Amino acid sequence: MQYDDEKDPGTAALAAVAGLARAVEKLSRDVAAMKTGLQQTASKTAVARLNDTVASLGNTVESFEDLLTRLAAKNNGRAKSADSSGPEPVRSWLRLPEHDEAAVQAVLSELLPWMESTYLRYAPGRESLPPCWLWHPEIVEELLWLMDAWTAAYDSDEASNKLVGDWHDRQRPGVTRRIGEYAPGCDVLQHRDAAELRAVAVPLAADADPFVTWWTTGRDTNGPAPTPEQIKAGRRGGLAAVPNTSGVQR
Repeated sequence: MQYDDEKDPGTAALAAVAGLARAVEKLSRDVAAMKTGLQQTASKTAVARLNDTVASLGNTVESFEDLLTRLAAKNNGRAKSADSSGPEPVRSWLRLPEHDEAAVQAVLSELLPWMESTYLRYAPGRESLPPCWLWHPEIVEELLWLMDAWTAAYDSDEASNKLVGDWHDRQRPGVTRRIGEYAPGCDVLQHRDAAELRAVAVPLAADADPFVTWWTTGRDTNGPAPTPEQIKAGRRGGLAAVPNTSGVQR
């Protein structure tokens, strides 16, 4: 929760302690003045009691000043930490640095035990997770953020029943459903023929120039006509799967 300067509890506490310290210090001075006046008329016993009172007030002032100093230092430390570090970044499997095996190993060393102890305890999770899940970075990404959401709900400073309920009611079912959509019927053998090939390529990325011209000068039309090469690259079965104007395939 964010506070402005007027409502920040730390700032308010510091101001209260400082005000109390000033009040005690003023009271100490007043009592000292009273002691000076009483020395002429009061008994030695009364003066001694007054001396004890003044000493006690002095100790109280010192204690408040020490507390004020420690609170100010703690508050400044929090401010510097917030300015220098900022919010901790959210982890992402897709954004882990390349050629950093330690970073990848660190994630999997957390994720694999958590899947066994938590995620796969739920039948929908076991049923939707394909055996080839490690070949699917989108599935690993979903499981990683779900694990971090679980940790935030149960084990962080902000842990609460509300977060736990949200994890059970919305987050876990959503991930389970999407994993089932990512790789329906997939298994390990299906990844054998595609091994070492490029996993992701943007369709027609090399043919973007005509689309730049179209969107710049003629976006009210339907765009450039696809070339035979583009059709072949974009249709399952290639050019032979595209019907001609006679209604037969070519």
